[in-house]
Amino acid sequence: MKTKKEILKENGLTNIDELMDVQFGKPGTPERERFREEARTYVNGHTKTAECRNSQKKRK
Repeated sequence: MKTKKEILKENGLTNIDELMDVQFGKPGTPERERFREEARTYVNGHTKTAECRNSQKKRK
């Protein structure tokens, strides 16, 4: 039986957990935690921007 890693490789796919580990460090490391905090800030900023736009549309 093939492993999950072998199946992904055969299909030209990448395991997202492995990619995150390579790009941003293993979970719990300072590098990974810094990335998570920056990602949270980025997403929250866009959410608030979208909320503001939607609330302005409703008022018109």
